[in-house]
Amino acid sequence: MLIDQKNTVTLPVYNSYTGETIGTVPQATSEDVMQALDLAKKGEAIGKNMPAAARVAILKKAVILMEQDFDALSNLIATEGVKTISQARKEVERALNTMQLSAEEAARISGATIPFNAVAGSEDRVGYELKCPIGIVVAITPFNDPLNLVCHKLGPAIAAGNPVILKPSDYTPLIALKFGEILYEAGLPKEMLSIITGAPEHFGDALISDERVRLISFTGGVAAAEAIQRKAGLKKIVMELGSNSPVIVLSDADVADAVVSCVSGAFFASGQNCVGVKRIFIDAGIFDSFVAQFTSQTAALKIGSPLTEDVDIGPIVSQHAIAQIDSYVEESIKNGAKLIAGGKAVGASYVPTILVAECSNDIANCKEVFGPVVTLSKVENLEQAITYCNKSPFGLHAAIFTNDINNAHKAIKGLECGGVIVNDSTDYRIDAMPFGGVKLSGIGREGVKSTIEAMSETKVVCFKLKL
Repeated sequence: MLIDQKNTVTLPVYNSYTGETIGTVPQATSEDVMQALDLAKKGEAIGKNMPAAARVAILKKAVILMEQDFDALSNLIATEGVKTISQARKEVERALNTMQLSAEEAARISGATIPFNAVAGSEDRVGYELKCPIGIVVAITPFNDPLNLVCHKLGPAIAAGNPVILKPSDYTPLIALKFGEILYEAGLPKEMLSIITGAPEHFGDALISDERVRLISFTGGVAAAEAIQRKAGLKKIVMELGSNSPVIVLSDADVADAVVSCVSGAFFASGQNCVGVKRIFIDAGIFDSFVAQFTSQTAALKIGSPLTEDVDIGPIVSQHAIAQIDSYVEESIKNGAKLIAGGKAVGASYVPTILVAECSNDIANCKEVFGPVVTLSKVENLEQAITYCNKSPFGLHAAIFTNDINNAHKAIKGLECGGVIVNDSTDYRIDAMPFGGVKLSGIGREGVKSTIEAMSETKVVCFKLKL
């Protein structure tokens, strides 16, 4: 069930840049959710009995179909989402990789033998562990990676043999529905995937609180995560949440390379990226040079229609989001930050914005902003930089630019985060790596193999033999 075809209440889906209506989706009701849960319960039995070879075949066929629809998928991301067409193509490439990895991992799910006979009194025992599907998975995805983050949840769920109920972002439901159709065409039983669209207040808490749901995989904001956790009950939860990713640039670094990486990391997808560069702590000796180069390269970024090939900066997801970015910039300035560039909206886009602030500016240094805004701060040494990096309540990714391996290891040890990137932007990620954060940045890890592990249960088997 992709959607309830009998549902007569629909919601418009907009072109994020022009504001034009590009489609409609049903507003799900509590009855739709119950129907999806009933269907998923049937899918639970199907998935449990589906051989690994069949799961592999479905995932591989999905990759082939996605390749055939590459341009359509890219254009849909760039139309309803916030990425430019070149960025959208990169997302489709990553989504293909995610699904291919899921197919490969589906063939490698295995347990282990257990040395029961190593314990006195159990010399006549032999056994092993099995990895079994966890059951019904609810996947809730955001707008900023509307295809690949769906793949990061659905690919591993299918690989592990689980049915899924997907709730995509209200801003980007069309790409999710398109991907659902691809999975059906690839041979996925319809009992193993339902897609629920529309505002959650119309279908209540059943999607997360129903006891039949065994795992919730959520990517989004902290406030929504807290609400989900309060209402979920006794079930497994994996969450990838907010971030305020810091970068440290030391005087022994390749400054030119650091500038290029940080400009890309700060303004990719107009800064609407959970691991995008938000704070840069720069050694005092190179601070002025870094600021000059960073400002110059930022000024060269082109704002415009995301479907135009040479555009770097596309739309912000909504006018409400633009207002939140404005508020953050104004609050940072009132708290002592200096505006170097940007600080204003142009139509549906926001001009890449650079603030210079003291490390002690708690707004610029600790508060999350989901947009093309970066704060540059001067530090005297690595220890000071690590202290201020850790001051934020978030801890997803951090990065350091240095050519001193000792400094790199000091940062790796001292930074409170889920991932440390050395000599590259915080937004570096491959889909095979464990991905997630500490503190307010999440619970658990994503990445294909990590997600399959989370979506599987371990069953121990022990034989008592007559030897």
